[in-house]
Amino acid sequence: MARQLGVEKNTLRLFDNIGGSAIELYYRMPTTKERVDYANAAVTRKRNKILINSGEARLTFGAKILIGFAAGAFIDKDGQVFSSESDRSDYRADWKELLCKYAADLVSLLASFVFDGSAEIEIDEEDEDTVSKN
Repeated sequence: MARQLGVEKNTLRLFDNIGGSAIELYYRMPTTKERVDYANAAVTRKRNKILINSGEARLTFGAKILIGFAAGAFIDKDGQVFSSESDRSDYRADWKELLCKYAADLVSLLASFVFDGSAEIEIDEEDEDTVSKN
């Protein structure tokens, strides 16, 4: 299947080990600038030290591209289902803040998937011996 360019809403389906169910997160593709900013934020240099900030970068940029989630994916501390869709009766304006605070692992996983793992180099088995593995 080809990558469709210009899609405004993408879906990441994952299994939440804590909740014990499948969850769909909706996200937009990051801009080229956001991809560069993410890479720059994840690893920085301070004088002669290299600082790894991947956790903070994943949470920050995951929140930027997160645009919602499937109905019924989350409940609040009172057991009430809430939505990220503004036209639903169970909509909560603070849905993204709730996810960043209480489901930061999922927001970070989204960022890791989109920013770090969106592609891999495919090598045919017959060509494997000719590829340098440094």
